[in-house]
Amino acid sequence: MTASEFTAFYPQFAGFTPAVVLSEYVRQANARFSAFTAEDAEEARRLYTAHKLTLYARVALPEGGTPSLAQIAAAGQTQQKITSKKVGEVAVTYSSGTSSSSASASSDLADLTETDFGLQLLSLIRLYSRSVYVP
Repeated sequence: MTASEFTAFYPQFAGFTPAVVLSEYVRQANARFSAFTAEDAEEARRLYTAHKLTLYARVALPEGGTPSLAQIAAAGQTQQKITSKKVGEVAVTYSSGTSSSSASASSDLADLTETDFGLQLLSLIRLYSRSVYVP
């Protein structure tokens, strides 16, 4: 898959900046999903790339202007899900992200639930069984 083939399928990513990020995620996607059929591998590569670009866009710094130190610091932090909250005496609990018992393959897939593209990819991966390793 090339970057132009990807943007032809997902035109909302056409003109994605920086272009090197798009190229890198396409390269990473092309190195994955070899255990899938050719048709499913192509779909998985598109979904993987769209998922990663969506995650990147969430934390990317805004274009133009000089970013503040707070913006730079915030861009590198992952968003944590709130698992519980309390109004009186204000208490908030965040999810830890991954469990300590997760293997490297499952921790690599941990962020797939963060985007619709990732959820679609996760369902495709599950079709091929739980033993499929996606590095």
